[in-house]
Parts: sequence; C-alpha cells; structure tokens
Amino acid sequence: MAGRPPYEIGATWSSEINTDVKLNVSVGDKHFRIDLFTANFEANPKLLKEYLLHVEHSDPTYIPPSLEDPDEDEFVDPLEEFYDWAMEPFAALFREIPPLKRDRSYTLQDCLFPEQFVYTLEVAGDELVPVPRDVNPDSRLVGVLLPASKTLDKSTLPVYRLNDIHVRLNDDAVALPTNPRKVYIKGEGVCFFKQILVGDVSMTVTELATYAKIYAADLGEDVRISRLLGVVEDEHTSRIVGLLLSYIDCENKTLTCAAQASERTSHDKWLSQITHSLKELHARQIVWGDVKPDNVLIDVYDDAYLVDFGGGYTNSWVDKELMNTQEGDLQGLQHIAAYLARLSV
Repeated sequence: MAGRPPYEIGATWSSEINTDVKLNVSVGDKHFRIDLFTANFEANPKLLKEYLLHVEHSDPTYIPPSLEDPDEDEFVDPLEEFYDWAMEPFAALFREIPPLKRDRSYTLQDCLFPEQFVYTLEVAGDELVPVPRDVNPDSRLVGVLLPASKTLDKSTLPVYRLNDIHVRLNDDAVALPTNPRKVYIKGEGVCFFKQILVGDVSMTVTELATYAKIYAADLGEDVRISRLLGVVEDEHTSRIVGLLLSYIDCENKTLTCAAQASERTSHDKWLSQITHSLKELHARQIVWGDVKPDNVLIDVYDDAYLVDFGGGYTNSWVDKELMNTQEGDLQGLQHIAAYLARLSV
C-alpha cells in the first residue's frame, strides 16, 4: 500500500448466511457506511471474483499462506487490502471532503455523532462506481440509562456534556477518532475517556458504586489506581456515554506485555505495589473485581496501577463463585504472583 489512505477503517460487518459485507470508514469529520452486495458484482465475473476473494481473506478465521519469497517480509493485512480495493472508487468523493481543521477544538460530540452517509458499489462496465443508498444511517445509540434507583449524585460527581470534552488531533490524523481515549475536560484537564457500550448497565452501576467508595475513602497517592474524575452524559437522551478517569501515561502497556520484557527486580516491585494497593482497598471494604494482568497498567515511571472496577471475572484468574469478593481479589493476586514468578525463572 503506497502511502497512508485518506480514511480510517472502522468496524466491518459480515454474515454467515451470505457474502454481503458492510464496511465503515471515517473521512475528516464524516462517517461512511459502505453496503456491499454480492448481487451487485454479478454482471462482471472478474470483479465478482475479486470481491469474493477479498471477502474470504477478510474473514477472521482466514489464515494466509506463508510468504514464499524470503525477501518479501512485509505482512499486508487482508482487511486493509479489502478496504483499499473497495475505497478506490470513492477517491474523488473523499477528496471533496475538507481536511480536519487543526485550529478547531473538536469534541466528543463530533467524534461520537458525526455526519453519516450510506453508499454501495455497483458495476458500470469494467469499473465500480459509488452509489448513494436511500436508507437511513445506523442510529448512533451510545451509553446506558441508569435505573431510577441508581441516579448520579451530581453534588459529588461532576457531570459533563459531550461538547465539554475536547479531543486533540494527532499531526497525521485524517479523520476524527471514533473512540477517543485521551481527552481534555473543557480543553484543559487531561483524562482517559472510557466509552460505555449499550447494554453495559450492570457493569456501569458496579463501577460507579466502586468509584464512589474510592472517592469517599480519600486514598493516598501511594494507592496506585485509576480515579473517577467525572461522567459524560448525552443531554438529549440522558444516557451515560462514558467515564472520565485519571490519565495514566502508560503508552498502552499492561502488566501482561511489560512483564515479558522485564527482569525479576521489576516483577518484584510491581507485585509489591499491586499488593499494597489491594490491601488499602480491602481495608476500606472496596473490591477490585476482575483481577488479571491485563487490568494492571505500567506507566512511564515503571509503576503499577490497578484499573477496571466494573466487576466480573476472567477464567484462570478468578473463580466464578468468588467474583466481586475480596476472596476473589486475593485469589487473582496469587495467580498474578505465580504468573510473575514463572517469568522470573
């Protein structure tokens, strides 16, 4: 692939009952859903063959053959190749979309609810042409409605609107992020945005209750955990669309990946920090929940932070019957200690 494409790839939807596919791309501050129908390619056997081959190769279960040429050591993602092929007819249309404005302050409202378009591809001789579809775009239902008995205590927990939370663009950004992580409250205070998916009501209730206990406990900085700074509410639907958490500068590094590239001294330090933080939580009757290495972040200062207080459990780390209990936390801690010990040998 020569150069970076002028779009960002989104979710790809397919079916087990046919070979129709839905592609999603973001261009600038717009979102495109491309509905591809096998029947649209049948007038041209060559294009039909190309399409079906891309569909086959983009299946998550597809295993590409090993590289035959030893000098050809660059792997090309089949899904990216599919998008390159399908987006080529849209090149002229995408060029008409103005680039992102570097001096504009974009917000979660722009990222989560962009202007949407629906297209398909049809055969015209030996070429594919984009054709608008006369259908409504997908409804962008985001977040959850809390039960009436679990309303937010807005006297202690800041509640922000989508337009209050700003997103800063990378220098090479060609589209707004669909799930921004590093955000800024009213353009200033940096935090981590944890988007809440539709249906995650129970997890959200648990997480909010746990963070309320953490806030009331007034824990010191030696207790290395994520802290809740506020929630983001869609003023039009009253849905909680996400949590604003303290930003842990970890460069996406979890204990899982950090431990495999570190020495025993680091393992011992991290285990000590995790144990201390968990002890302090338990002393105040606060449960961590889904204890596992993936829920420990290692920041740029080489410190270990506990994250994800939404409850639940993960097989091989915490038994189901001990889910959301202090006993389950301690079992998970033992498994983390054993995991680090194995890597230290």
